[in-house]
Amino acid sequence: MRDRDERGSVSAVGLCVLTAVLLLGLAAAQFTQSGANIAAEYEREMQLRLAAESGVETAAARLEENSHALGELPVAGRPKDVTKYLNAEHIPISDKTKLYVFLELPKDENAKDSLDIVGVAVDPDDEEETTRISDGEDWLRGKIVRARMQKAEKEERYVWRRWY
Repeated sequence: MRDRDERGSVSAVGLCVLTAVLLLGLAAAQFTQSGANIAAEYEREMQLRLAAESGVETAAARLEENSHALGELPVAGRPKDVTKYLNAEHIPISDKTKLYVFLELPKDENAKDSLDIVGVAVDPDDEEETTRISDGEDWLRGKIVRARMQKAEKEERYVWRRWY
């Protein structure tokens, strides 16, 4: 009698072990997939940051040559879009990235004769983007970088101060 009672228990234990192995395999596959998504997100974030920094550096180089190389200076409290003055062919960005560069006068009273350069790199609103976070929200991914330049004494140009 005892042998008949134990026959089904081996099958039940085997099913439990098989289920546990299957769940571990699914967890490993999910972990691998999420790691690849995180790496792709990080790569895209770095591309956007470097594009924004390139726009700022290009504008800074032009201002170091001549303070009016990007047109008239902005009015206090109103940023000026200078993207059209930059030679976009020489800024290394992907075709899908939109780059904007602005000049603005600092609000800080201690920053006399200073000029801020703001670079904004934005991913386009593309439905086919595979690395886009799907959380139900309509996020627009982008990076903003800022730099400050100081007017050179007795010269018509600006010199680099710092990133911030």
